[in-house]
Order: sequence, then C-alpha cells, then structure tokens
Amino acid sequence: MKIQDKITYTIAVILFIVSFMTALTFTQLFVINDRNARLTELAQQNKKLAAFIENNFTRPENAVVFLKDTDYLDKIESIIGVKVIITDSGLKTIINPTDFSSNDLQNLVSSSKQVNRLLTIPELFTLSSRAELGKMIYANIKNSKYYISIQEFSIAEKDFSSILLKRQNEIAIPPVRYLINLLLIFLIAGLISIIIGLVLGRNISGPILKLNRSVGRISNGDYSENITVKSTDEIGILARNINIMKNKIQRSHESLKEFTYILSHEIKNMITSINGYAVGISEGVYSTKDEVAEALNIIKNKSKDLENITESLLALSKIENRIIEVSREKIDITGIVDELVKFYEQELERNRLKIVKSYSLSEDKVLLSDKYLVQTVISNLINNAVKYSSADSEIKISILTDARSVIFSVSNKGYEISEEEKDKIFNMFYRSKKYDFKNIKGFGLGLAISRKIAAILDAGLDFNSNADINTFTFKIPFS
Repeated sequence: MKIQDKITYTIAVILFIVSFMTALTFTQLFVINDRNARLTELAQQNKKLAAFIENNFTRPENAVVFLKDTDYLDKIESIIGVKVIITDSGLKTIINPTDFSSNDLQNLVSSSKQVNRLLTIPELFTLSSRAELGKMIYANIKNSKYYISIQEFSIAEKDFSSILLKRQNEIAIPPVRYLINLLLIFLIAGLISIIIGLVLGRNISGPILKLNRSVGRISNGDYSENITVKSTDEIGILARNINIMKNKIQRSHESLKEFTYILSHEIKNMITSINGYAVGISEGVYSTKDEVAEALNIIKNKSKDLENITESLLALSKIENRIIEVSREKIDITGIVDELVKFYEQELERNRLKIVKSYSLSEDKVLLSDKYLVQTVISNLINNAVKYSSADSEIKISILTDARSVIFSVSNKGYEISEEEKDKIFNMFYRSKKYDFKNIKGFGLGLAISRKIAAILDAGLDFNSNADINTFTFKIPFS
C-alpha cells in the first residue's frame, strides 16, 4: 500500500471515529439531560405544593384535614403522575398513599444517591442555585426506579416534609427523529472524513514522494537539482538536510575523482621515473660510476617518496575509519615542540629561517591526550611553515592555555592565501595554482591528515591568513 493511501485511510478512520464518539457523547448527554430535566421539574412541582400548604394553612391539623378530605392530592397525582407523602420532622407519616414504611422513608431521606448537581442543556451556559429545590434523589425502591423530590416546609413553627415519587416507567432514549438525524450525521461525517483524508493525505505524502524521487536521483549520481519544499515543518527540515547531504556527497564525489586523478598521476610519475632510471642502468645508458650512482640515488629518493605517500594514505585511511586507538597520557607539549625544532635545524639554516618561541602555560593544568597524534599534527604544521616560508624570515611558535585547552599556533611569512582557498588547503593533494611549488617537496596530505586527527581528538584546527602572514592554530582539550 502506498504511503498516500495509508495516510488517507488513517485520517479518514480517525475522523470517523471522532465523529462517532462525538455523536455517542451527545446521545448520552441527551439521556442525562432528559433524566435531570424530569427530576428538576418534579422538584419544582414539589416546591409549589409545599408553598401552597405553607401559605394557606396556619394550623397543621387544618392542612391535614384538607388534604385528606379533598381530592386535591388525587388531582396532583393524576395530573403529574406522582405519589405524595407528607411527614412530620421525625419522618412520622401523616399522609401516605403508598405502602412505604417509616424505615423505607428513613432510608430514602438518608440515601447516598442524593443528587447535588444536575446538568441540563438549557443551563449549560447559566449559573443557578439548586438549594431551593430541596433534596433530589434517584432511587430503586422495591425493584422499581423512582425520581424523588423532598421539600421541607413549616406550619405554625412545626416542620414537615412533602415527598413526591415518580416512577421511571419511560425509557429515556432519544426520539426516532433524533436517531434519523444522527444517522445522517454519521453519513455526512464519513463523507467529510474521506474527502479530508484525501486532501490531507496528498498534502502530507506529496512532499514525501518528492523527497523519495530526489533521493532516488541522488543514489543514481544525479546531484544537479535541489529539493524545493516550502514548508517549515519536519518535512521541510528533512528536505533541507537532504540538500546539505547531497551537496556534501557531490563535493566528496568530486574530491574523490580529483584525488584519484592526482594520486594516479603522482604515483605514475614516480614509477615512470624509477623505471626509466632502472632501464637506463640495465641498458648501459649510464655507463660511468658517477652516472650510475646518481641514477641509483634518484631511484632511492623516488622510492622513498612512494613509500612516504603510501604511508600517509594508510594513515589517512586508518584515521578516517577510526581504526587507530586513541590513548590518554600526560603530554609535555613544549618538549615535543623543542625536539621538532631541533629536527629542522639544518633546513632552517639552509633557508636562513629563524624560529621564535613563546610559551605561557598554566602550571596547574595537565594535558592528557594521545602523544603520537598530537605530535603528528604539530610536526605537520611546523613542517608546512618551514617549507612555505620566505627566506630570511621568522617562524613564530607560541603555546598558551585557556580554561579548557592548550593552544598551539605557528605563524610564518610566505605565500598569500586568498579567501576562496582557505577552506581548500585542508583538502588532499591541494596546492594553490597561483604559485610554482615544483621545488617544494610534498603531496598535500599533511594538512588533510592533521584536520582528521584534530576531529578525533575533539580538538580545533583553524587557519588564518593576513596578507602574507599565515597562521595555524591547534587547540587541544585538556582531557
């Protein structure tokens, strides 16, 4: 089943269920309203009876004689279909046309089924007090259900109660017209649910299907078109993230092609050079001892270059695939820098370069990290500064600390790096096309490896160029 059909059916079913539950709720409210309305009406009639007796008689015995000797109560009972019981304050029966005993009346008055709050449709939006309506009770007496109203009144400072009982002999269900209307509501609700389900299903699944088609094109290598989704919801966020992912994959794919071409070119040149000199030796092109020695030296250097590039690529592969294990040990970063500077002394002297060191470390801070990886990054940065520095210039190395990290930076005066090239210098095999680097050894892998290592160490590696001053900053967290 397609996702659009699933969404459509789901929405339609949910809306229909909501409509069905709403109709059932209103039906139940109708039944409750009918019962409450009947009980309220009974209480109002009882109030009128109590008021009539209280206002027309000044002596209790006169009221009793009137009610017993006349057909007043009989008319009330026949008109509104109730039974009337009159009791004194002690629940002693004065008038009782039923077969209820005093115990029955006592249990009735003290019943826990007394209704304190009623809900009726006309009073949903009004506030009114029911205290004046006396006690209202739903009760089951001798296997019969009754609406019961108890109203107190006084004659000559003596308290009495009038009790009206009405049998619940009518089934409180909605009329047939109401049920027919309810059926029509179900049909209309079902139709509306289907229409809304179709519309919402298309609106929701449309962008998803569009994303699916776009992802299919990306998987087939087509990166030409961006996904355009105007919504700002989760689908819109997903579309933007897919666009970002597509652009990254495209750049990665292009970099991979460029990397493969450059790598193949570099290795081919090395192998061609090695093979050429080897053939020259074997065929006697180089006949003298000095010529053979020079050819062998070139073969040796080219072989060393091939070994270096292979080791760099293997190291880069291990770093990218997280094969290497990262250790945590105490590191003397100033010692690492001092040893590396000594290693480059001859090259510094040959290029008339001077290194200026500046250390400002907090004594209470201890750097815990992987010594080999940290040393690799620092070595690459110093090596890069030495190779690309102008003659008779200074290389400034500084080490300082902040609250969270050790900050190593190296600055040199050399080639100016443009803004558009700043992000490219960390790419594999990248060298600026503005300058001639033929006399500078290297394959453009050092900075790429350093950036990967920095990511593994949760460190930062940034580059800044100001005119012809280039600065690399390596921030290593303490732990």
